[in-house]
Amino acid sequence: MKNLRLSILLFFVASSAIMAQTLTDAIKLTTNEQFAKADAVFTSLIQFQPNNGELYFYYGENYFKNDNLEMANKFYQKGVDVNATNPFCYVGLGKIQWYEGKQAEAKANFYKATTLAAGKNATVLIKIAEAYTNADNKDITEALNLLAQAAKLEPKNPKVYIAIGDAYLEQNDGTKAVDNYEKAGALDPTSPRALLKQGQVWNRAKNYTLAIETYKKAKLIDSTFAPAYRELAEIYLRAGQYGNAAYNAKRYLDLNNDCSTMGRYAGILYQAKNYKEAVTSALEAQKCDPDNIYLNRYLAFSQYETGDYPNGLLNSDAFFAKAKTGMKIIPMDYEYRAKLLAKNGKDSLAIIDYKKALELQPENIEIYGDIAFTYFKMKKYPEAIAAYKTKMEKGKSNANDTLAIGRAYYYSKDFMNADSSFASVIKSQPNFPNGYLWRAKTNTQLDPKNEKWLAKPFYEQFIAKVKPEETEKSKKDLIDAYTYLGVYYMNNKGMCTAKTYFKKIAELDPANNNAKKFLDSAEAKKCP
Repeated sequence: MKNLRLSILLFFVASSAIMAQTLTDAIKLTTNEQFAKADAVFTSLIQFQPNNGELYFYYGENYFKNDNLEMANKFYQKGVDVNATNPFCYVGLGKIQWYEGKQAEAKANFYKATTLAAGKNATVLIKIAEAYTNADNKDITEALNLLAQAAKLEPKNPKVYIAIGDAYLEQNDGTKAVDNYEKAGALDPTSPRALLKQGQVWNRAKNYTLAIETYKKAKLIDSTFAPAYRELAEIYLRAGQYGNAAYNAKRYLDLNNDCSTMGRYAGILYQAKNYKEAVTSALEAQKCDPDNIYLNRYLAFSQYETGDYPNGLLNSDAFFAKAKTGMKIIPMDYEYRAKLLAKNGKDSLAIIDYKKALELQPENIEIYGDIAFTYFKMKKYPEAIAAYKTKMEKGKSNANDTLAIGRAYYYSKDFMNADSSFASVIKSQPNFPNGYLWRAKTNTQLDPKNEKWLAKPFYEQFIAKVKPEETEKSKKDLIDAYTYLGVYYMNNKGMCTAKTYFKKIAELDPANNNAKKFLDSAEAKKCP
C-alpha cells in the first residue's frame, strides 16, 4: 500500500511539472524558433489533453515555422479529427492548401474556420491573414481586411499590429509597417518580436547599422529570442564580418539545436570561411538528416577548401544526384564540382562543368581562367590560349594571366607571341622575376644556336630580381641562368667572369657536373 501511495504521489508530481508548462510556453518556444523544445512541450500537453484541437494547431505551427509542411498538415488534420468544432485547424489546413496554390480549397477551409469562430476570435482572423501575407501567391487586400476586423475585436492585441505591419511591409510601405510594429511594441514592451520586425524593415531598406541596433535591443529584452541571433548572423555575413556572423550563428544553434539549424549553421560557417568547422557541423547534421541536399552542397564546397578532394567530389556527386528532383542548381554547384573533378584528375569532365557554370553565370569571367588552366594541364595549349584570350578580351586579365598565356604560347612553340606576352608581364610588373625568366627561356628558343645571345639580358635581370630569401625556391632556375651566362662568357673571352657564375652553381649544387668540370679546368685555375 505504501508503494502504491508513493507511485501515485510521484505520478501527480510529474503531472504537475508537465502541466506547469502551458500552451503559452509552447507558443513562445515556437516564436523563439526553439522548435525541438517546443515539440517536447506540445507532446506533453497533448498527452493530458488529447482532444484539444487548438493544441494540434499550434503543434502544426511549430512544424510549419520550421519549414516542414508535411508534418504541419498532419497535425492540423489530427486536430480536425479529434475536435471538429475548433476553428484553428481548419485555418491550418487552408494555409497548407493556399501555399500549394489550391486557392478554392483553402478559402473553403478559411470560411469554415471563420464560421466556427462566429466573428469573435481575432486570432483566427490573424492566422488567415498571415497566410495571405506570407505565401508566394499573396492577397494583401484580403489580409488587411481581416486584420481590420481583428483590430475591432481586440484593439489592444499586439499580434494584430505585427500582422498589419507585415502586410504593409509586403506592399513595400516601410513607414506604415514601422508605425504598426511600434504600436505592437508599446502594447507589449516585454516582447522582442516588434523590435525584430522593425529591424527587418531597416534591413530591407539597407540601413544595416539601425537594423543591428534594433536586433541587439530585441536580445536585451529576451536573451533566448533566437530569431534575433539568426538575423544578426545573416546581416553580419552580408557585411563580411565573419567573426560576428559565426558567433551569432552559434548562439542561434545553442538555442535551437535541431537538425535543420545545424544544417543552416554549416552554411553560415562556409560563408564565413570557417571551412573545417563547416564540415564538422554538416557531418553532425547528416546523422539526423541524411537526405538534406544542402548538407551535401556545404560539404562539397568546404571539403574542397580544406583539401579533402575525394570526399568533396563524393558529396558534390551526391548533391547532383538529389538535385535531379527539381531543386534549383546554382552556378557555384557546377564550379565547385569542376574544381573537385580537376583535383581528382578528371580534367575533361571538369571542363564540362566549368562551361555549365558559365552558362548560368556568364559574368563570372574568372571561370575562363580556370578553364584555361585545366586545358593547360591537359597540354591542350591552343584551347588554353583561346580561353585566356576570352578572359583578357572581357577585361578581367592580370599579370598572372599574361604569364600563363605566354607559357601556353611557349609550349605551342609560338615563341614570338610568347615573347610579346612575357614583355607585357615585365612592363606591368618590373620587379617580378618570372617575367624575366620566361622571356629568357623564350629567347633561347628564338636564338637556338646562341648567335645573338638574346637571352643574356633577361637572365641577368632575373638573377637581380630574385630576393635572397627566394634563392632556395628558385634554385633550379638560377642554375639555368648561371649556366647560360657562364657559357656566354666562356665563348666571349671572359673566362674569369664565367668562373664566378660556375662558382655560384657549385654553391647551390655542389654535385653539379658542369660546374665541377669547368672549375677543374686549367683556364678556370688561371683566374683568381
